[in-house]
Amino acid sequence: MKNEPLSVLSPNGEKFGKAIIMGASIAGLWTARALIDHFEEVFVLERDHLPDGPEFRSGAPQVRQFHTLLQSGLQQMKEWFPGLDEELIASGAVPYDVIGDIHLRAGNRWLPQFPSGSILLSCSRLLLESSIRRRLRQNPCIRFVEGVEVVGLQSDEEKRRVTGVRIRNRRGGSDGQETDPIYEADLVVDTLGRRSQTPEWLVEMAYPAPRESEVDSFLGYVTRKYKRKPNTPMILIIATPPNDPYGALVFPEENDTMVALIGGYNKHYPPTDPEEFDAFVHVLGPEFQEALRGAEPLSQPYGYRGTTSRWRHYEELERWPERFVVLGDAFCGFNPIYGQGMSVAAMSAVALAERVKHSNGNLDGVARSTLREISKIIQGVWLLATSADLEWPGTQGGTLGKSPVDRFGHWYVEKMLEATASDNEVRLVFVAVNQLIKPASALFAPGIFLRVMKQALLKKRQPI
Repeated sequence: MKNEPLSVLSPNGEKFGKAIIMGASIAGLWTARALIDHFEEVFVLERDHLPDGPEFRSGAPQVRQFHTLLQSGLQQMKEWFPGLDEELIASGAVPYDVIGDIHLRAGNRWLPQFPSGSILLSCSRLLLESSIRRRLRQNPCIRFVEGVEVVGLQSDEEKRRVTGVRIRNRRGGSDGQETDPIYEADLVVDTLGRRSQTPEWLVEMAYPAPRESEVDSFLGYVTRKYKRKPNTPMILIIATPPNDPYGALVFPEENDTMVALIGGYNKHYPPTDPEEFDAFVHVLGPEFQEALRGAEPLSQPYGYRGTTSRWRHYEELERWPERFVVLGDAFCGFNPIYGQGMSVAAMSAVALAERVKHSNGNLDGVARSTLREISKIIQGVWLLATSADLEWPGTQGGTLGKSPVDRFGHWYVEKMLEATASDNEVRLVFVAVNQLIKPASALFAPGIFLRVMKQALLKKRQPI
């Protein structure tokens, strides 16, 4: 299928013609919603056949694991899809206060609970994705093209501008053709996640591949679903480096279920055998063990080890094809245990839409400026994720601890974590930064810095 020629603006002068998004996971869905305000048509190309409801699909095995949408992502979801949070709650999602409703153990101690006013939703990624897809399908300008695989980029003769994509129909593909058709568009966005082939496609077009940064704490985690026990508390246990590598959680989800997750750093992988998993829960302590005692399992324990943080530095490249953008895990994938990926993808889609909005009718230049904007978003989140991973002695990659500034930052964050146990103001700021509501620099604001130092001095003066 070959589509109409490229356009600059639509006849009414308000929207561009067509955008193509590669991939229909969360990053692709966010991007579709962001771009429909600026394009007459948005095509979402997906190699899977997408289910109508919250059902598993083979191209996204990670959906079996626990996922969370941070406060920044939830706020953006409410703006893009008014009322969707109420619909999720009606479908069984559980609202909770991020401090007041969670029994949190960090640094081998239970932290105090108090109302924070920061309300999140606990539900499966399957429910979240299917609910967003349903909303998007209601827009006649968004088309999901299923059963197709993108095999390359299409460009002009000078290879200066991406003009579309080449696709291959998988078995039962939407268009039923045996040849590789071409989809043309005014803007192409790669949201294919960690399987993105953009580095190879750039080389095919005589562009350089990007430099990559990787940090691997060799984390593996296992998720299992249970029938929800009445009055089971929400539990979050943070692993404590260097000698306590296991963290865990118990959170409720829709359909009267609850999910239990156990993670282990530096190759301390939890077991995936059901009997071994049941026997292993005692490692997390009596509270975690009691939460699962007598609970009816509803699934096998599913393991996941694709947790390397990987940043492809597209923002550094001096040459970049026009009208082609990469975002989500295809640009930078974080260790998923910290729950940042879906929210960063939303923030990145907003950045792309803003650059398109202010393009003055010409999409040339939008791609480079968007990549730079996204890299600014990534920087702070990368620091949070990799700093936590680099506390573990077996982690590979990264540079934390190799300079006086790094060593001070590491010491300060350690003292801040200690202060969260007794200073509610410090706790609230720390949570806001981790929820991507405030930048990482908020941790070093003068008022917070003084409070952290005060708590550090008080602890130092306490008798041993």
